[in-house]
Amino acid sequence: MHFEYPWVLTLFLLFVVCERKCPLRLELLYFPHIDHIVRHTKSVSVMQAFKWMAWSGLIVALASPVTEEELRPTHALGRDMVLVVDASRSMDEGFSIVRSEHKFDTLKRILKNFIEKRVNDRLGLVVFGEYAYIASPVTFDHRLVAAMIPSLQVGMAGEKTAIYDALGMAAKLLKNSEAKTKVVVLLTDGRNTAGRIPLEVAQKLLKQYHIRLYTIGIGRSRQYDPALLERLAEENGGRFFSAADPEGLEKVYGEIDRLEPSEVEQEPVIHTTYHYSYPLFVGAMSLLIYLFLLNRSEAV
Repeated sequence: MHFEYPWVLTLFLLFVVCERKCPLRLELLYFPHIDHIVRHTKSVSVMQAFKWMAWSGLIVALASPVTEEELRPTHALGRDMVLVVDASRSMDEGFSIVRSEHKFDTLKRILKNFIEKRVNDRLGLVVFGEYAYIASPVTFDHRLVAAMIPSLQVGMAGEKTAIYDALGMAAKLLKNSEAKTKVVVLLTDGRNTAGRIPLEVAQKLLKQYHIRLYTIGIGRSRQYDPALLERLAEENGGRFFSAADPEGLEKVYGEIDRLEPSEVEQEPVIHTTYHYSYPLFVGAMSLLIYLFLLNRSEAV
């Protein structure tokens, strides 16, 4: 605890000096007719005690005692990230003839781990196939986003692949974001075969809202367009990755996690609690009692 205005405490010295050097004048200054009660020694002593308490309480209250506590925000608005996931029919296939693990099942497992690491980010989820839809808005509730992952199914958004629609949907999700950094991570295993938004419009939206784009091609490279995904990423400040197997996909999300660290520098918030009400209450009550005793003594 400390005082906001410690110099006010010097009034104690002034009060003590006046009490010692000019007690009679000081008493007459406070209340006239003090001569009627100076004969009552015991009453005067009690009144003096309350007078000191009144002055002490008021002076301490004026000095404004406070306590300060340094708090760090639970969340820092540093980065908003939207995960864009391809759920078209081709994602139900294996990575290759040699690696038969289903791409979508592997993706769901890795995505869940990735989400758990993004402690300080707001995350959103867009799923697309023949059309794109928002599975989760951008939120700090990572449990909500993670809970959506197991319920995702291949073909739930149609059989084909609307990449540009998905990018447009992700850009709109981040349209009103006030985060310092806005990121979209797009994963697909195919070429754009559906949708209503042309490539130029999707590109324009990403640039307009200052969104960094990472693209991931999963599975066999001949199934998707590596050149297009690379160009999209480079023109929007990100990088293109290819993942031919589960280990490669895990490394890709690990690399994105490294490039976009979740740790955000958070400015501490100082919470100040004011305690002047306590000495003010003591001082005010002491003053009232002092006045009551004074009036009663005068009546006597």
